Amino acid sequence: MAAKNNVVQLPNTTTFQLGDLTLQLRLDGKAIINIEKRLDEGIMGLFVKKQGEIKLPPANSLLIILQGANKTSGVTEKVIVNAFEQYIESGKTTMDLFGQINEFLDEQGFFGEKETDKEATDGESLDPEAPTEADSIL
Repeated sequence: MAAKNNVVQLPNTTTFQLGDLTLQLRLDGKAIINIEKRLDEGIMGLFVKKQGEIKLPPANSLLIILQGANKTSGVTEKVIVNAFEQYIESGKTTMDLFGQINEFLDEQGFFGEKETDKEATDGESLDPEAPTEADSIL
């Protein structure tokens, strides 16, 4: 039995489509604790080897992240697994799912805040052709 698709966007959530299932995901403190407890490791440990290399976690771990972050009621493990089967049968891969979950975690700030070019250079340009403060006509 698939969950109904009458989805209302909840505050601070990300809509995530898995097969014909629409989830509302939010990675709050409670979700992180529950996910890491089920995985028996930190979420970051799923994606990074000890040597700092990126690794692809197993599909069941990715589904645990989705279920743990899900705020849509009535979504059981069975519903998630059935939606994952549809996802794979539609031609998508576990690598596609990995990418989508990685984007979700990034959007939720799990990997930290992204630096803008201005923050990274403290307002200074690394381009040797760019005008400096002294060259400014203002």
